[in-house]
This record gives sequence, C-alpha cells and structure tokens, in this order.
Amino acid sequence: MSVLTPDSSSPEGAVGVSGRSPRRLLVFIGVLAGLLAVLSVVDMFMPKAYDGVVPDPYSMGGIVVRDLVPGGAAEKAGLRAGDTVLGIGHHMLNKAAEAPPELRRHRAGEAVDYLVRRGGEVFEAKLVLTPFRLGSATYFYFAFLGLLFFVLGAFVVSRRADDPAVQVFYVLCILFMLFFICRLRPSSYYWIDYFVQVAGTLALFLLPAVFLHFFLLFPAKKTFRFAERAAGEAPVAPGLLALQRFLNGSPLLFTLLYTLPPVLYVLQMAGAVRGGPRRLIYGAPTLNWILLADYLILGLLALAHTWWTSEDRAARRPILVLLLGTVAGIVPFVVFAVFFPSLFREDRYLAWGVVPMAIIPLTFAYTIVRFRLFDVEVIVRKSLVYAILTAVVTGLYALCVVAGNALVSTVSSSTLFSSPSFAFGFGLVVVLLFDPLRRRMQSVVDRVFFRDRADFQRALLEMSRSVVSQLERPKLRTLLTSRTAELLRLESLDLLLPRGEDGAFTDGTTVAGAGLPALPMGAVLPRLVLERGAPVRLAELEGWMLDVDSRAFVAAAKRRPVTVLLPLATHGKLLGLLAVGRKRSEEELSREDLDHLLTIANQGALGLEAAGLHEELTRRAEMERDLDIAREIQTSLFPRELPRVPGVSFFGVSRPARVVGGDFYDFLEVDGDVREGGRLGLVVGDVSGKSIPASLLMVAAKEIVYARAMADPDPGVVFRESNRRLYDIKRRMFVSLAYFLLDPKTLSLNYAFGGQPTPLLLRAGTSAAVEIPAPVNRLPLGALRDVPYDTVTFYLSPGDLLLFYTDGLNEAMSAEMAPYGDERLKASFVRHARRPLPELADELLEDIRQFTQGAEQYDDQTFVLMRIA
Repeated sequence: MSVLTPDSSSPEGAVGVSGRSPRRLLVFIGVLAGLLAVLSVVDMFMPKAYDGVVPDPYSMGGIVVRDLVPGGAAEKAGLRAGDTVLGIGHHMLNKAAEAPPELRRHRAGEAVDYLVRRGGEVFEAKLVLTPFRLGSATYFYFAFLGLLFFVLGAFVVSRRADDPAVQVFYVLCILFMLFFICRLRPSSYYWIDYFVQVAGTLALFLLPAVFLHFFLLFPAKKTFRFAERAAGEAPVAPGLLALQRFLNGSPLLFTLLYTLPPVLYVLQMAGAVRGGPRRLIYGAPTLNWILLADYLILGLLALAHTWWTSEDRAARRPILVLLLGTVAGIVPFVVFAVFFPSLFREDRYLAWGVVPMAIIPLTFAYTIVRFRLFDVEVIVRKSLVYAILTAVVTGLYALCVVAGNALVSTVSSSTLFSSPSFAFGFGLVVVLLFDPLRRRMQSVVDRVFFRDRADFQRALLEMSRSVVSQLERPKLRTLLTSRTAELLRLESLDLLLPRGEDGAFTDGTTVAGAGLPALPMGAVLPRLVLERGAPVRLAELEGWMLDVDSRAFVAAAKRRPVTVLLPLATHGKLLGLLAVGRKRSEEELSREDLDHLLTIANQGALGLEAAGLHEELTRRAEMERDLDIAREIQTSLFPRELPRVPGVSFFGVSRPARVVGGDFYDFLEVDGDVREGGRLGLVVGDVSGKSIPASLLMVAAKEIVYARAMADPDPGVVFRESNRRLYDIKRRMFVSLAYFLLDPKTLSLNYAFGGQPTPLLLRAGTSAAVEIPAPVNRLPLGALRDVPYDTVTFYLSPGDLLLFYTDGLNEAMSAEMAPYGDERLKASFVRHARRPLPELADELLEDIRQFTQGAEQYDDQTFVLMRIA
C-alpha cells in the first residue's frame, strides 16, 4: 500500500519559480489570460447577424453543426445537429473559421442560401439571419465563476509570489477561468472564437495536471514510501524501489503529468482522422474528460491524506474545510459533466456539474481569510477605516475648492482671479494645508482603532533595542524567549545555544525530558536551517534527508509542540536556533509573525555575537591579569643578584616569547658560600611549549633539580633522578636542561646536557669560538623514563669567555623564515667579546633583532655569560 507523507527534500520543497523574471512571467500569463477572457465575454454580448448554428470549431470538409440555438434561424429552416454546412451564399466552406467573412457580408434580416449535407443527401436551405447575442444567463454565471477564480488567484500570488504552491495555485485559478469563460461558451463564427476556443482547450488539457500538481505540493510536498521496509522484513523488489525514487525525486514525473493529456488528445484526434470513432464533449474527446476526472480524484486523495496524517490540530481544520468544499464542487462536476455525457451521449447535464464548482473558490477564499492560508492576512477593518478617512478628507478638500472658487467669482472678475494659474495655485495651497491634517487624522485613527497594533510595534521595537544592547546571556535568553512569546502570544519559544563541552544545541534545561533534546553540532538539521536562512516549518522536515539525531529532535519538537525553526546566524556562522511553538489562538503563524520572528532572530544573533565578544574580552582581560601575575612570579624566580665568585663574573638574560615563558636559568651554591671556595651550580633550561603551561613545568623542573643537587651535586646523578620525576609529571612535555658545576679553585667545569645546545667557548688570545666537549647522552629530561646521563669534566683558563644559551638564539627566525644559525651566533659572540658582559649581552640581542627585522619572536631567548678573570 502506498503512503503519502510531506517532503521537502530541497529547501523549496517543490518545483516552482522564484525571482524577478518568473514573477514577470506570472504577471504576463495573468494579463494574457485576462485579455482572452474579456474578449470572449465581449464577443458573447455583442449583437451579430447570426444563423443560430453552434459549429464544431475543429471540423474539416465543411462546418459540422454541433448544436442549434433555440428559436434561431437554423432551427427555423429545419437544420439539425449533426448536419454539415458546405457553403454559405455562393461560397464553399471547408472549416468553421471560413464562415465569419461570409456572414459579415450580410445583415440581420437578410435571407441567405445554405448548402447542407445530411447523411448522403445534399440540399439547400434558406436562413433568415437574426440579430443575436450568444451570451445567456448560463454563460454569465460561467463568466462570474471564472472571474472569481482569477481574482482569488491574483490576490494570493500578490501576497506570496515566491511560494511554489502559491504559484501553482495561481496558474490553477487562471486555467479555471479560461475553462469557464472560453471553453464553456457557445461557439460563434467570428474570428475571436477560434482564439478563445484554443485557449479554453489548452486550459482543459492543463487543468487536471495543475490541479493534481497543486495538491501534491500543498500544504507540503508529498512523497511515496511504498517501497520502504522495516527491520526483519523481506527485501523490496528493485522495480518498486526504482518507481519510488522516480515518484519522489525525478523531475520527469511532472513532465509526464503535463504531457499525458495533450498526447492523449492528439492520439484520439489522429484516430478520428483515420476513420475511427470520435465522441466529443464540449470540443474535447471523452478520454480527456475521464483523465481530468482521474487527476481530480487523485488530487483530492492527496489533500485527504494530508488532513488525515497532520499532527497539528490547528492545521487540520483549514485543510478539512478546503477538502469538504473541493469535494462538494468536484464530485458533481465529475458525475454530471464527465460520466453522464459519456454514458448518455448528452451534454445537457453539464450545467449540473459546473454550477457547484463555485463552492471551490468560495471555500478557498473563506479558508484564506479565516485561517490565513498561504500566510495571507486580509485586513478588512483597517481598509474600511482608511477608506472612510480618505473620503472625509477628499470631501473637505473639494468643499474648500468649491467655496474658494465661489468666493473669488463674487469678489472680483479680474484677470488674475479668473486665470488658470490662480486656480492651480489655489488648489496647491489647499493640498499643502490638508496634507498635515491628513497625517494628523491618520495618526489619530491608528491610535483609536489600531491601538493594539501600535502598542505591539512599540513594544517590539523596545525589545529589539534591548536584545542588541544586552550583554548578559541569561537576560538575553529571557528577552528572546519569554518576552517574545508574550508579545506574539506563543505557547512556547525555546532558544537553543551550543553548549561548551561538545557544541550541541540545547535549550538550557538540566532535567531530562523537561525540554527539547540536544541537537549535535554535526547533525544535518542545523546545517540545513542555516543554508535556508529563513523560517523552516516543522511540517516540511519529514521528508528531508535527515540523520538519526535530527529526526529524533524533530519528533521530540513536534510533541512539545514546535511549529517553526529559525536560525540565529551572523557571517555564515550558526549561533543558535529558535524553536517556535503554536499561537495561543491556534491560528497558523502568519507571514507577518514569521517576519517579526526573523527580525528578532537576526537581532538576537547580533546580541549573541556581542555577548560572546563581551565574554571573550572579559576572559581575555582576566587572562591578561593572570599572566601579569604569572610574569611577576616568574620574574621573581630568576636570580635577583648574580653570584660573586672570586675571579669569575656572570651576566644572565631571559626574554620570553609570550608574557611568560618556559626558559630559565639559576645558580645553586651546593658546598656553601662560593666566596669561600664552595662550588657553584649553573642550571640553564628550556621547557617545551609556551606561556603558562611551560612556565609551570619550568618551576617544577627547577625545584626538582634544586632538590636533587642539594642531595648529590654530581650532574649525571641529578639528571637521572630529575628525569624520572619530570617523566611522571607530564609525559607529553619535556625539559631541555644543562647543569654545570663550577669549581673556582681548580677552574674545572663538571656538566651534563639534556637537549640543550653546547655552550660556546672563546679562549684568551684566540679569534674563533668553539663548542666545549659534549656528553654522550643528551636526551631531554622527561622524554623517556630511564636514561643513563653521563658527566663530563672540562678545565678552564684565565681569560676564557663562555656563552650558555637556549635554542631561542640560534633558531631565531627572520621574516623570510630563515634561522639565525650557529655561525652567525659565533661571529656575533667573537665580534663583541671584548666588551663588558652587560654590553656584550645587548650586542648579541641587537644582532639578532637586526637579522629578524621585527619578525615575531619564535621562541624564548635565554643565555648566561661567564668570564674567567
């Protein structure tokens, strides 16, 4: 069994037209159809010299008499339906279109010879032409019915021209008008008859397809699901799946729908030309009328299914009214205008089927006004009040002009007062004086008659201003939900915002089942709503290609119930969703309501963006304050005073790449006071990473090394024990460390490396900087748990100059991303070696700055200079 459900697999949900050019096309179609209808009506009510023959306009080999006008000249002369007129006057005729020139040669009251064939007999008949108007009360009713359809379609499309269902409805109303006015009119011999008959026949061909097309789109596009199977059921035949895909997604469906009636007509007419039987009902073959009836029935079934499956009780009532009205108009038409003429070979029952068709446009009109179908709101009361106001102002204006003219004519007859220029100027003065009066009266009318609307607009404007200026999210949520729901009289309005941990959209409820379920950021529904950029009705989502999470959200939203989703987005980024419930009056949300909601959503997006920027600035200010505190703490951890070692001088520098860094250096007195011959430890370190995490690990590394050095100052032992501790702290961060133990008495340097660059040495009397011997194991601390670090001993001489540094010096990057390099560092070190240590440090940094040319500092830069006297 086939099942019909709404579908909007595309954002439009239907095949329709939108944009400026299609709107012009719709206007052109309406104007052309209106002109044809007017010509048809005028032709019916113009008196003509007429013979009383109702011809078949498509007959060849003579004029086939389809019917006779009661009391007309043909009936009085003895002609019958089915006769063929071969000639009029002295001219032979082949088709009905050749008769008008002949009839225009004669006047009413003139006797004209007709050559007539009846069966196998040909005879002459003399017809006395009579002045006659083909229009009758029946045709006047048909014209009124067609006009009613046309006005209804034009009214709806003028309010919502971009809706595909509205566009199809507009075309449907035009075709109904052409059918009633052009197809159901009595045939005449005059030139206009051919054009209007063709237009009526085309309307008859297209009418059933457009009727079915409309109810396949309204109120949402339908889709077939007869080939779907539940879990555990047998697979569906491939042919059924292919058919379902064709019916649901192929554009050829509507191509077939529209081409079938004319193809059927051509085939039947071609068969009649070859001598086959032909039965026409008002100029169309019987099978075309039967196809019309089938299309109408299928359209009614689609509308009935929409009413039956709709879960919104507010939407079911207008659909039911429309269904009942359409059935009341269509069923008599199918019975009396299609089947009875086909069964009894009589056309006299046609009026019985056409007259009830008036129920259809009346039902549509009632549904539009009462239930705001197609989001069209008819403001009758306001139009009436403004019409009365306009009449009053116009009357006062006319009275002033008349009184002024009368006064001038009695006062003076001078040329000035009687000139047209004075009359024009006087009228202009009156207009200028009455325009402020009109504006003042209109404002008074708005306050008196439409105070609720004015108050609503004022409250909406105030709320919109508050939304944009509100920087606190809780208060902003209240404005967007509670306050908006109160203004628009909604049962519910939920704001779904992305939560921090996973970005899923939630309404902020913490109790399970109390609100809407979370909608994951990666779900299909948020992306589709963002791409649509407009209100999306929940009824349209059933047929969209949604994922499991989106379908679960839609099902839960319907139970709440939610009717519309709106995106809150700026610059293509979705900031939230508005889930709009029903109106308390159970009316459909009008286009004006949706426009208000869209305006609030757009302003809410700006408010959310401003609130987010405010929160970001607040967090940044707090972070900067924390960084300032961390910088002060880190700065305090560096040596405040350089150690005073007899015969040895030091100078240290550390420049973090961020506010705080991961490089450090420190001095440790491991054997007591160095001024009394104790050994001095120098630690230079570089923690992987930047900013606060690196600085925290730097503090931990420094304290670990300091504690181990106090227990056993041997560099190899300190590194082995410190490595295990640092490995346990953070396995994905490590410390590059160098530990040097200076003995001032022997000028010996014991050291171990762990990922640090080898220090540079410049001997006294030499002009080249060299690297001191490096240990075998140099793996950074914390990279692996157990590493056998070894200790190296190196002896210094008086006049030696050493540079202990981190890789922030030799790996400094220029604007072209070229590294400073070891050779440039050595050259700079040698070039400025004779300077005092503070000046030497400044020159080293200045050379690096000249090379990088103001490029952003890539890494922390830390070094210590040591000179032996």
